[in-house]
Formats: sequence, structure tokens, C-alpha cells
Amino acid sequence: MQQAPPSPRSRTYVVGCDVRQDIRVFSGITYHLAQQGVEDGLLTGMMNLHPRGIGDWRVYAKASLWKLRGGVRGRHGFIFTDEYLECIWKRILPRLRGSTVINNFQLFGSHFLRFHQVYEIVPYFYIDATLGEYFGHYRDFDTAKIDEAAMHQALAAESNGYASSRKIMVMSKRCASYIARHYDVLPDKIHIVPPGANIPERLLLSLDNRPERWPQTDIRKMVIGFIGLYPERKGLPRIAKAVWLLRQSGYDVRLHVIGKCPPEIAYQDGVTHFGLIDKRRSMDRFIEIVSSVDVGCMLSRAENAGIALLEFLRMGVPIISTDVGGIPDILELGAGQLVSPDISADDLAQHIARLLDEPDQIAALKQSAWRRRFNASWRRAVRDLKEVVTP
Repeated sequence: MQQAPPSPRSRTYVVGCDVRQDIRVFSGITYHLAQQGVEDGLLTGMMNLHPRGIGDWRVYAKASLWKLRGGVRGRHGFIFTDEYLECIWKRILPRLRGSTVINNFQLFGSHFLRFHQVYEIVPYFYIDATLGEYFGHYRDFDTAKIDEAAMHQALAAESNGYASSRKIMVMSKRCASYIARHYDVLPDKIHIVPPGANIPERLLLSLDNRPERWPQTDIRKMVIGFIGLYPERKGLPRIAKAVWLLRQSGYDVRLHVIGKCPPEIAYQDGVTHFGLIDKRRSMDRFIEIVSSVDVGCMLSRAENAGIALLEFLRMGVPIISTDVGGIPDILELGAGQLVSPDISADDLAQHIARLLDEPDQIAALKQSAWRRRFNASWRRAVRDLKEVVTP
């Protein structure tokens, strides 16, 4: 990512805290936002709050001690503690003097909040959900092992961060409503900015330059796409069963899976499993596979952002997904249909059969998704963020 040297008062950074590889910070959101934000003049760059290298040995030492104090089984969730955040911000704060910081992580921590004014730093948030939503909605999945005490401390620290920030940008209406109700934040401080697909725009030029699609309305067949590392949470077993039911009924329906896939599904008739695709090295292959499906489908039981759905929409592919979290806001960017989070495989099969029996309907969805594909880009999101962050 190339960066032009900005003036001291114009520096704006997005920060995230997730994993060691920059491209995967916050499911890739921080990295791809920074990439487009720098290109479009909103951002100077990004900083990852995850420790790296020998210079952060204090963080590793404190993390090890914290886990040992949890007993034989240890503890999980050190990144949500004030000890962690203090170590990180002590190193980073001086480098951010006089800048604006857009935090993709829900916490700043007490050290940042004590000293950010000394360093003349203006704090903002841009989050997919609050920690209250994350800890609650994902309790049966991602957050099941997080230490209870760490969660309680984080929720208190989270409120202090929201109170100290200039504005809070969220990715969905549900998050905006939740943060206003549960964190005592005034509605006029909250701004809704749906995210974009984690695909560099320059790599989509050849796709975007294709002639407008005019789907045939007399062909009753469909390729359904699924992207995900958490097949159970994202409903892959129900989707696969629906495909099996449709094929048993004589419909020409196939399922293309990118990501993790249980063996019993991967070897099912009509299913093609492409495995895990490293988008850093094989983005062209990823684009080719995703853009070739007719409908993207994800039956998430919990989904704060739904980046995979944005990847379908950015390539002009309509989606079928559940009415949870930020998915309705994402669907509004393109075209598709919402279903109940509790939809059964039988009901999903009937839903898809109705589309196949009325090909004009699926053709209209595909045309609408193609025409609205640019709405699902980070370029659109950066433009919206500029309106909030720029005085």
C-alpha cells in the first residue's frame, strides 16, 4: 500500500485488533478499508493492534501470566483486557500524535483514554457490532471460551470509549439501535455506514467491463454459492440438504462451496468443494468462482457484518440469507431475499423451487444485483465515511 506523506494535521489512521496477518485483521475489513481509504484520500494508513515481533515481548509475557492464572485449562480473551490494551497503546500513541484514529475494535482502553488528548488524537469508532452484541449473539460459537471476567471488564471499558469518541460509525441499523439503547449514546452521534466487499477494486475491472447480463428466463437450473470458515454457524448443512432435496425432485441445482466443508457434504452429489482459497495469492480464482454462481446463500444464525455476502453482491450475484444482524443492510446494497434464521432445509428447498419455477423472478434479481454491484464496494463505503469524518 503506497502512502503519500501527509501534512501533520491531516493524518487519519484506521486501527484493528485481530490476528497477526494484516490482510485478515477484523476478517479483512481493516486491511481493505485502509487500502481503499488511502487510495481515495481518506486515510494515511492502518495500524494493527495485535502484538508482533520481539518488541512486544511484554504483551506476550503478560498474556502467558494471565492465562496461567486461569488454572489448568487457562483462559481466553486477553485482547479484551485493559492490561493488553495498555501495552499496545503505550507503544503506538506517540506515533499517532496530532492524528485522527478510526478504531475497528470496540475498545480503546484506559491508557488511550487518559492520554489521547495529550497527544492531540481525535478518536472515532467504525464497528460491525458492540461487544454486548458480539458476546451475546456469538455465545454458542466464537465467544464460548472467553473468560467471563474479561467480558465484564471489557463491557465497562467499551462504554467509556464510546463516550470519549467524537462519532461512532456502525455497519447496520440493528447495531445503531442497540448502541443507543444499551450504551446511553445519543442517536445523532451514531452514523450507519455498511461495509464493502474485501476485494481490491482494480482486480474487478475486467468483470465490471463485461456487457450487462441478460439472464435467460427459460432455463430451470441454478448454481448456489457458499463462502465461509464456519459452516455450521453459516448454515451450510441446511443449504446442502436443500440442494439434495431439490435434486431428488428433479431440479438441476448445484452447490459450490469455498471455505471449510464437512466431508459428508463435500462428497455429496451436486456439490463442488473448492477448499480454502488464499485471496492474497489466488484472488483471480476466487473472483472467477464467485462470479459464476447464480445465487449466493448463507443461513447465518449470527452475523454482525456478513462480508461473504458483500463479495457476492460486488460481483453482481444476488443473495438469499437470514434476517439477522447487519445482513438486511447488506442486502439493500444489491438484490436478494431474506429468510428466517430458523428456516429448515425443507422450507429452503421449497423457497428455491419457487424461484426455479418462476425464472422471470430470478432473472430480475440477477439483473438488479448486477446493476447495483458498485454499492457493495469499499469505494462507496469510504465515500460515506468521508462525509462523517471530514469536518
